[in-house]
Amino acid sequence: MFPATNFPRIIIGVDKRRHAINQMEVTITRPLENAVNSVPGLEDVRSVTSRGSAEVDLFFNWSVDMVQTLQQVNSAISRIQSTLPSTAQIETHRLDFASFPIIGYSLTSDKVPQTQLWEIATYDIKPRLNRINGVATVTVQGGQQPEFQITPDTARMQKSRVAGRTIGC
Repeated sequence: MFPATNFPRIIIGVDKRRHAINQMEVTITRPLENAVNSVPGLEDVRSVTSRGSAEVDLFFNWSVDMVQTLQQVNSAISRIQSTLPSTAQIETHRLDFASFPIIGYSLTSDKVPQTQLWEIATYDIKPRLNRINGVATVTVQGGQQPEFQITPDTARMQKSRVAGRTIGC
């Protein structure tokens, strides 16, 4: 559907839910920028960091082999992987029409909690966008996934003869 492309650009996407912007910057974005600075042919690095996510854009010389360059970027990231937060999900992609998002949206609010924004993005917006013809994949990054804590009422459980049994979750 789209022409074959070989843009000299690689995008590093990071998803680390519930990580504050300043923490993302210090623990993820800067270390990634420093790690990839040694990749041959790199001309420019631009980053965007937000709550729970970061994107590092790497711009290379047009003469580099982008398949090999992607391997070198992945290798540079692997060398520092143990110093990054273990729950950070990192993906690298060459910029082409088949593997990189064409559109990105950010949900922000001064009144709506982060957990509710995440739920809106995941359960309202994502399914609607997925149903549009021509949309291949919709990914929700960042935000704050809601958590639930359950405190059982042991007296009611005993009265219902549930106490002493194993309840699977």
